[in-house]
Amino acid sequence: MSGPVASNLVLLSDLKTTAQGTKVRFLGCVDEYVVQTATLKLKHNYPVARTAEIANVDIVHVLERIRSHELEVGSWINVIGYVERRKENGVLVQAITVWSAGNVDLSAYQQAVEARKAAG
Repeated sequence: MSGPVASNLVLLSDLKTTAQGTKVRFLGCVDEYVVQTATLKLKHNYPVARTAEIANVDIVHVLERIRSHELEVGSWINVIGYVERRKENGVLVQAITVWSAGNVDLSAYQQAVEARKAAG
């Protein structure tokens, strides 16, 4: 019995080294929503760097299901999608689903992802 391909849980900062076509799941904070291209610019400055990594997330395929508060600057959201191509300021991910992270405990999330990466 086969089903859909599982997503890889990654940190937003890991996207730049993730192979094109990989299905990923990650958390990011909305920094900007570009209406004309239906693109969310997400940030998550972990591990802490001088400049936060940016992920450009194409949400054109999920626009009918996304809620307005998930587009607001400062909102933390979960994304599942496919890495499509690298851009000058980050990477492009084609979203297949997006949902609010609510009041996420960032420290616990970061520790959990790091532990999962360490476990292989």
